[in-house]
Amino acid sequence: MTTNIGKIYQVAVPVPLRRCFDYSSDLDIATGTRVLVPFGQRNLVGVVLSRSTTSSVDKIRPIGDVLDNGIATSVRIQALLRWASQYYHHPIGEVISAALPVLLRQPLGMPTPKFIEMYSISPSATSVDALEIATQLRAAPSQTKLFKLIQTQGKLSVDQLNSSFPGWRPAMKQLVRKELVIKEELLQLPVVDQPAAAKVSLTEEQQHAATGIINSLGGFRSFVLQGITGSGKTEVYLEAAKQCIAQGKQVLFLVPEISLTPQLVGRVRAQLGPSVYAMHSGMTDKERYQSWWMAKEGYATAILGTRSAVFTWLKDPGLIVVDEEHDQSYKQQDGFRYHARDLAIKRASMEDIPVVLGSATPSLESLHNIKNKRHVPLQLTHRVGKAKLPAIEIVDTTRYPLENGVSSPVLNEIGVAVERGEQVIVYINRRGYAPVVHCYECGWQAACQQCSARLTYHHHRKQFRCHHCGYRERLSENCPQCDTPLYFAGAGTQRVEQALLGKFPTARFCRLDRDQANTTRKLYQQLEAIQNRQVDIIVGTQLITKGHDFPGVSLVCVINADQGLFSADFRAPEFMFQQLLQVAGRAGRAEDNGKVLLQTAHPANPYIRMLTKHDYPAFAQANMEERQHAGYPPVGYFALLRSESTDLHAASNMLQNTAAIASDLIRNHNLSHVEVFSPVPSPMEKLAGRFRMQLLVRSPVRKQLHELLAPLALEMENQKAPRSVRWSIDVDPIDMG
Repeated sequence: MTTNIGKIYQVAVPVPLRRCFDYSSDLDIATGTRVLVPFGQRNLVGVVLSRSTTSSVDKIRPIGDVLDNGIATSVRIQALLRWASQYYHHPIGEVISAALPVLLRQPLGMPTPKFIEMYSISPSATSVDALEIATQLRAAPSQTKLFKLIQTQGKLSVDQLNSSFPGWRPAMKQLVRKELVIKEELLQLPVVDQPAAAKVSLTEEQQHAATGIINSLGGFRSFVLQGITGSGKTEVYLEAAKQCIAQGKQVLFLVPEISLTPQLVGRVRAQLGPSVYAMHSGMTDKERYQSWWMAKEGYATAILGTRSAVFTWLKDPGLIVVDEEHDQSYKQQDGFRYHARDLAIKRASMEDIPVVLGSATPSLESLHNIKNKRHVPLQLTHRVGKAKLPAIEIVDTTRYPLENGVSSPVLNEIGVAVERGEQVIVYINRRGYAPVVHCYECGWQAACQQCSARLTYHHHRKQFRCHHCGYRERLSENCPQCDTPLYFAGAGTQRVEQALLGKFPTARFCRLDRDQANTTRKLYQQLEAIQNRQVDIIVGTQLITKGHDFPGVSLVCVINADQGLFSADFRAPEFMFQQLLQVAGRAGRAEDNGKVLLQTAHPANPYIRMLTKHDYPAFAQANMEERQHAGYPPVGYFALLRSESTDLHAASNMLQNTAAIASDLIRNHNLSHVEVFSPVPSPMEKLAGRFRMQLLVRSPVRKQLHELLAPLALEMENQKAPRSVRWSIDVDPIDMG
């Protein structure tokens, strides 16, 4: 049945249903406007996406309220979000909600930034003879005094006038009436630090890369800037950004971690000016909204943010930069599972502007796109100044026994570096004290009651913790079953730090992991202490691998270089190689050559050998050949369908039914290049009390994969599964667990 009742609007509502919903209103409402609509027993904030005069719905409910005078998403952002919804097969309402600032997901009007009254000499008064003005003000001494004050100061705010000229308003009213002074309502911009700009002279390589990007401004082109650690990729970004801003355009910088933003914001503001604003999870909702509004209105010349900043509404975008583009943090792992790097490329294409993907270790996806002429390569092969790549040496742990995870050659080198007054990074990508705790007498193991995972012992709090669900339990260091002393196997950051404290009692230590740096403020304080040379030995996880510049670090020690060599996840070797090269790059950033020690039980492994030569191209080629042979991404395309429930059979049945439906769709739509695997338990079968199953769908033809996923998502949505079952579709998954 088709209903014709006047103005009907299709509204995207943040619910897990893959469609818009019809609502009516007598008002003219622009697409992109936020509205409050009834949905079931609730009122939800939705966004109008289109308008029609007919509907197939019998009863159309009216829009409750129009929340804003203007739109909350531009036409170009709406197009990007529609594409993302279709590509990732996620409900459009949840996609749009995830892209809005948190304040705009609430049923309130769009907050209005503060405006202040400013008074200045009118343009007409500047062309009038001073004697004529003096004549006009001859009988008004207060007006004369006030006029001269404004002449001297240029512009004065209400606060400034209140403090310097009490009772100023009557005189000001007359000056405005006489058209000698004008009153303006100006946006009260946040006060930001403006660091002094260091003079930067680009190397020949840097200038060549920057020129390539600058020449592409005004049209779409995607670049991969591959530069070894310390080669000055940021300077290339900034040179291109300066030219972009000089043309009246805005720049979007994406970084993988909030730990990078303070240092980088300072460097960017020093070169581009104070109108650079940040957007990341370490800010308040109000602060992030303010940055979003500044970008939307064009007051921000550049936005620097983490993953979700890719959706920021820019008034006039001109360039997008994705720093450390290989980083896994760009992939959202729950809810709307998008990849910010890939959306940045798509957005640049839709906006017709260039995008730059920068990394010392580009993802295999980016290298594959270079090979297929989709990306333009730019190379930085030398470190800036006199700095050279550090020498990487192997420490064979089959020859040197470990004491609390650390070998004697590593201890010796740390002692030499500390004695010379240099800084040392000790890298181990495990938090806590011991990741494995068990009893030799009765066989008891410290296992999580909520997950298929072991508990990690945290020595400082005498606590066993699950690093997956957060479960915590206080136990003694004796077995709870037979009271025998427990055996603590393996080493985490706490154990390594404790061991090194015993060896170097006078050294100043900093532990940089999620337990110690558990707030943004603490993280920034620790990074500042390292920069200011208030720390001698830094023990940390991958937090210290992410592009930081620590000039005082001469030695990097990798405690376990073998993580990732024998993982079931086909991406693990790539992630391992990238992390280790990144952390190795922290050494020798100044004129002194650095050194890196890799502790490994597999010194003859080809990937370990490539690491010692900093030979990422050789690794990438070898790993790509393995992927090609197996049909894995980036030469093939994956989607991972997941279900979870407190009932294992319910989670399994959901995907068993899905697999059967998928097989029928493949047959009926002649999707001969799509392969559906049988459902299996996830590598971690139980997480936070819920059983998890997964179903892999793959194809060498991306188009056919999506031709299956689109109808399959609707079929999954319509399955009558128990309420306890949750399911998701992960397109281009990064985590196969």
